[in-house]
Amino acid sequence: MASITLKGREIPLIYTTYEMKQIQEEIAKLEDFQYIIFGRNKDDKEDRSLYGSPQHLDALAKLIRILGNAGLEEAGEVPDLTDKKVLRALKPFELIEAVNECTAAMAEGMESEYEPEKQEGPVDVTLEEMNRKKKRES
Repeated sequence: MASITLKGREIPLIYTTYEMKQIQEEIAKLEDFQYIIFGRNKDDKEDRSLYGSPQHLDALAKLIRILGNAGLEEAGEVPDLTDKKVLRALKPFELIEAVNECTAAMAEGMESEYEPEKQEGPVDVTLEEMNRKKKRES
């Protein structure tokens, strides 16, 4: 699980559909999000002059607050992060690591995990072998 340490406190980072909604409401639409969070200019992908700008820092603080409060809540802790607490706890050299941890949490949240259904009763051996073969081919 992705996490970030703020002033010695380990903050788990969680990304679900609820946080996706919050991010779009507070930071940016998902198609613009990557440019903002990495401090890049949407119109010029080589332009990184927005990194460390007030807009970039505000977006990063909001992202950490949203993902961190979700993680704290899921861990049974008080979700007490604010944008100000986040920015006060981050050192400038920690910004890129913070972005990386947040994007890792988002990637984890986008993963699909499920248990295959267990079949009870008679099994069609031929059908199961065909299904296994299809899986291997894809």
